[in-house]
Amino acid sequence: MLKNIFEKVYTERDLGKLKNFIARDFNLYSFYSTNSRTPTNAELSILFEKRLQGNLENNLNEKRIQDLKQLLKNSKVRSNSGVVTISVLTKPYPCPGRCIYCPTEVKMPKSYLSQEPVAARGLANNFDPFKQMHSRLKSLELNGHPIDKLEVIVIGGTFDYYEKSYQEFFMQEIFRAANEYNFEAKKKLEIKNKSNLDLNSLTLLELQKINETAKCRIVGLSVETRPDWINFEELNWLRYLGVTKIEIGVQHLDNQVLDFNGRDMTREKIAEATELMRAAGFKFVYHMMPNLPESNAEMDVQMFKDLYNTKDFHPDMLKIYPCVILKTTLLYKMFTRKIQKVKNLITGEYQEKEFSYQPYTDEKLIKVLAGCEREVKNYTRIIRMIRDIPATYILASSKKSNLRELVDAFHKKENFFQQDIRARQIRDTEVNLEDFSLRQTIYQTNHGKEYFLEYINIQDKDKIAGFVRLRLQDDFFDSELSKYENLKNLTDKTAVIRELHVYGKLKKIGEEGNQVQHLGFGKKLMLAAEKIAKENNYKKIAVISGVGVRKYYEKLGYHLENTYMVKYL
Repeated sequence: MLKNIFEKVYTERDLGKLKNFIARDFNLYSFYSTNSRTPTNAELSILFEKRLQGNLENNLNEKRIQDLKQLLKNSKVRSNSGVVTISVLTKPYPCPGRCIYCPTEVKMPKSYLSQEPVAARGLANNFDPFKQMHSRLKSLELNGHPIDKLEVIVIGGTFDYYEKSYQEFFMQEIFRAANEYNFEAKKKLEIKNKSNLDLNSLTLLELQKINETAKCRIVGLSVETRPDWINFEELNWLRYLGVTKIEIGVQHLDNQVLDFNGRDMTREKIAEATELMRAAGFKFVYHMMPNLPESNAEMDVQMFKDLYNTKDFHPDMLKIYPCVILKTTLLYKMFTRKIQKVKNLITGEYQEKEFSYQPYTDEKLIKVLAGCEREVKNYTRIIRMIRDIPATYILASSKKSNLRELVDAFHKKENFFQQDIRARQIRDTEVNLEDFSLRQTIYQTNHGKEYFLEYINIQDKDKIAGFVRLRLQDDFFDSELSKYENLKNLTDKTAVIRELHVYGKLKKIGEEGNQVQHLGFGKKLMLAAEKIAKENNYKKIAVISGVGVRKYYEKLGYHLENTYMVKYL
């Protein structure tokens, strides 16, 4: 076996040459596969680690080794924002909604399609949460991603509509999978007086306790639901499950558009749900849907303006899913037959009427999305701008899978710099602490004031190294919050930290470095938030901490009370 085959690999092009070399002239690849295709990055990562262990690449210093590992990593962006994300799909189940654009596929949860990547993984694992977690952890690890810090996203429609017993089982299996992934860590685990620990027999709270110090720590856990299912009783339950983030289907802010599309909710209900989530400390994601029937380009851009010009909304994060016409939807039938049913307000009977909906062209959609994005403020993160639906499912509407890139190019052509968090975040770069300064953005909601504190580099397009969301709320919800065991800590002049995030290349727990996650940005942001809370006469701070981050907050003087990390000021 030749030595130093990785010596001249510095770029993606060099890596491609090495793959061709191995496939053509080496017999190494047959160890991993029986076919003749070139090796993947994951397979080369395995090979590289084996060669390091065998001292066959002893010419490489530590920096070159780390650079090569980074080059071999697939989808580097997955861990450049500080955590790796794992999506887990719930079992097929009905949904309380009747939205005309939502697909219904046999053997899939409502609104999901079997050929979507994440749905296909769920189906392949028979929707078993433990198996889904294990397969994703293995895949991420093989592709060179640290798996110390995990953000788990539970998808599958309206999570709150599932039976409570299933919800609890699902979360238990997620935590059990994370805890068991590293066997050596499992052997060292101890809870109370239990010996010969069997993770299958533990309660959810016991599994969460283990995860505080596990190798694979769940630092964030989110679910999807509808705004009309949000109330304090549900939020109390979600805190018990360990949920820190909620994704809700907003779709539009015009009541007539919502009504026509069968949403069975109103703008007012969305605003109410938003304030309840904030009061309980959750960070939240709005799903928005331009190009809906009964809307138009002007209305779509206006609804993004409306997100910020009142006290009602101000989303932390956005997923923008332009409406597409899919088979197995009522919208598909309406579009192909050119007929809609309209209720006569006098007789109460339904009458057929022409349906004249026409989806935007690609060019128009790009302009609309660009117009929408220009309304987004610096404290909102646009997570996605298109849903990953295979083109074969789409009857009409855009089939462009790279819409976000096209919108970015549109902005660049017009010299517009996006202000959302994702567009400005520090990625895999070396940073200098002295280049960053603290900026404060304040906005008012119906029953509180939100402080968005961020460390930015004003010399480099306001690049962001980290931020904290601090809420100073009034006592409007105190009497309701005090009724629930997991929410009562938020009453009596309690400031709430809804999110703390530091960007940069994800480093393994305990690993030193000079990326932003090791320059003290998190501690500085927390101190800044505490100072503001003190100045406004708040008695304590409660953090809606992910289970896997509790030890971090303990180092900053916080302790666990029910499900929040609390510090008295």
